[in-house]
Amino acid sequence: MIHWILETKWKPELALAAVVLLVLGSLGLVSAGWPGAVLASIYATALVFLRNHSYLAGIFLLAGSVVHFVFPLPPTYGDFVIALAVLGIAVFTASPWRQINALVAGVAGLLVMGNAAYNPNLALPNLGVFEFTDTGRLVLFASGAILALSLLGLAWLSGRLIYSNYIQGEFQRNRKYSNSEQDEISLELAEQGKRFEMAGDMNESAIQQISSVITNAEAGLYTSKLDPTAGTRSLEKILVSAKAAHSELRRLYETINRGSLVSQAPPTLDSIAALEIPMREAGYDLSVTNSGPKAPIASSMELAIYRIVFEALKNVKQHNPKGTMATVELTWFENSLQVIIRDNGVEVVRKSSVGPNGLPLPYDANDDIQSLLEKVVGPGITAMRERVESFGGSLEAQRVVGIGFTVSALFPITRSSQV
Repeated sequence: MIHWILETKWKPELALAAVVLLVLGSLGLVSAGWPGAVLASIYATALVFLRNHSYLAGIFLLAGSVVHFVFPLPPTYGDFVIALAVLGIAVFTASPWRQINALVAGVAGLLVMGNAAYNPNLALPNLGVFEFTDTGRLVLFASGAILALSLLGLAWLSGRLIYSNYIQGEFQRNRKYSNSEQDEISLELAEQGKRFEMAGDMNESAIQQISSVITNAEAGLYTSKLDPTAGTRSLEKILVSAKAAHSELRRLYETINRGSLVSQAPPTLDSIAALEIPMREAGYDLSVTNSGPKAPIASSMELAIYRIVFEALKNVKQHNPKGTMATVELTWFENSLQVIIRDNGVEVVRKSSVGPNGLPLPYDANDDIQSLLEKVVGPGITAMRERVESFGGSLEAQRVVGIGFTVSALFPITRSSQV
């Protein structure tokens, strides 16, 4: 479930916000009138931005708590969304916004309880326990604050526990996959060792046969000068030895080639999806998508595409912080295949750098100009471009202002070979 949420943008947050708005908004409308519904809608909006633009989640949580002062409201059903938001923050929000938003949620909870205890415009019924003197209000605020912070703390611990269990499960799955891959490689190496032994034996036999061909050829050349019929007999022996040597060489070739096919099979387009696991283990997210009707292409082109994607993802890990998301998009057109590798490394860095106003540092016109005028060069980009151009295609690499880096490769294809 968490894996699906992490790989799906916006849809889980929008679905959760809709449910919260429907359920708690209705309860708030019944219990507190339209201000209660407004409060629930503001809190529901905070849930939408838990993962993307998470700083907005904290802003909406604070805005919801302020609504209690604008429309004198007691604690309502909608305030439970603060705890739900803390749970989501603990699971899905990256540091440092995870800690910042948790503190903001705590402040929002205290504001709600402070409003209930001290707002002179809020008429609360006498609970039979607290008299609304200064001391009674202080006791009410302290009790409510302890209850609110305890509930938020429980939500935080539950969220971190869910995240830890998810990471542990992913680690175990990756470990099982790695062990399976290691066992397969060990088996292939053992088989390859046996093939080398067989190849050595056949190579020695082939050398002996070729030596016999040379010996018979030299003898036939010498004896044919003395006896013409001896040359025919020598040619017969040479033919037999040559056939035997050819048979041994054919067996040697097939044995070595079979081992190469098993142990050194080149990557294909399907191999790109397997790169998600090492990327995730390194702390990066990767999604691979295909669109359009596929067409058969040469294995050499598949290998070139795999190498380009591999090098681009290697650059993502070298030049971007952990938490960066990369996408690989394979789009099939009528006469071409477009491969696009994107990352949001610049956005991740920008969000983690907080300006004097407490918001992420923005980008300006200078960044736009630099992105338009800068020519991306380097040995890696050059090698990618040469691979694409060897198939008659083209490659572009550019920085996307405020987002990250994009590599786009276009390969010409033909569908005439489709059955």
